[in-house]
Amino acid sequence: MAQILDKASVQPRSRFNLANSVIIRRSPARSRLATIILRIPVNSRPNRVDLVATVGVRGVTGIAQILFRIFRDGREIFNTQQGIESAQSEQNYAVTFQAEDRNLSAGAHVYTVTAENLTANTRADVVGPISFSGLAVKTRN
Repeated sequence: MAQILDKASVQPRSRFNLANSVIIRRSPARSRLATIILRIPVNSRPNRVDLVATVGVRGVTGIAQILFRIFRDGREIFNTQQGIESAQSEQNYAVTFQAEDRNLSAGAHVYTVTAENLTANTRADVVGPISFSGLAVKTRN
């Protein structure tokens, strides 16, 4: 049985809202979407951190390829890519993804989820909701 070490969650946007949209920056620039901090106690190895993010995105022009990344303490630990279509097709998406991080050292670890648009001459916006959560557990030896 796993023992819970820490949990954290943030919801910077709780709903879909076109009036409050933010353009996803063109790569190599990134749009920071959410950040959480998880604390790992001393003598808690082996351990695992389960991360889940949901981001509401709207296609504005073309078919944008959006790269979502998760960083731990500034180092990328996960990424996934999603195509976002625009006019005359699907436009609104709730993109959900999850990642796992294993055997962290003791201390506070900062997790950040970002998005960047890989495709020239396209546009996709974050329209909400945005949520990001993490659960740290001690696993069996």
